[in-house]
Amino acid sequence: MSNVVLESPLAAVTGLGQRVLSVDGASVTLGEVAFVDMLNIRGNAADPHFVEVVQRVTSLALPLQANTATLGAAGQLLWLGPDEWVLKLPPAGSNYQSAGPLEAMEGALRTALAGQHVSLVPVGHGFATMTVQGAGAAALLARGCPLDLHPRAFAAGAVAQSHVAKAGATVLCLAPGSHFELTVRRSFADYLFRWLCEAGAA
Repeated sequence: MSNVVLESPLAAVTGLGQRVLSVDGASVTLGEVAFVDMLNIRGNAADPHFVEVVQRVTSLALPLQANTATLGAAGQLLWLGPDEWVLKLPPAGSNYQSAGPLEAMEGALRTALAGQHVSLVPVGHGFATMTVQGAGAAALLARGCPLDLHPRAFAAGAVAQSHVAKAGATVLCLAPGSHFELTVRRSFADYLFRWLCEAGAA
């Protein structure tokens, strides 16, 4: 049995738990979804077989409309481009496993899509996911993000690749105006979390 324990890039700043801020009088809670397994998927969205296999194996419909995501108990499937998506599975925990749900899913996809021009690349260890939620969530992000995060423009399931402060981020809306997930490269995670704390204190 392995005794390797993974450590989040945000361990130093989230070790004391979530941060509760006040933005223009509205509460915002910052947190982390640690150890999210992610699989970058590239393929032909016009190929019915590819679309069917992805849905059958992941239990998530492949989002074909730009800047949308499919959300479900099995995870999240985010549109990144006309032929690119990222699959995010529920957190796996900090105990290292040589093989887990993501490896099994990747293997099933490779088998079912054998002979097709596709790309499947695990990328979870290179990223961190943090949550911004509360009545002031959109207002806090607006201090460093150029996106229009108003519910009329950024509804539940909307996703966009942008930046918050100087960190490139994939922004996912889970509840209009009040609950967002930010996925950033792990090297930017500590900086962005601290920036959000400072922005909320301004």
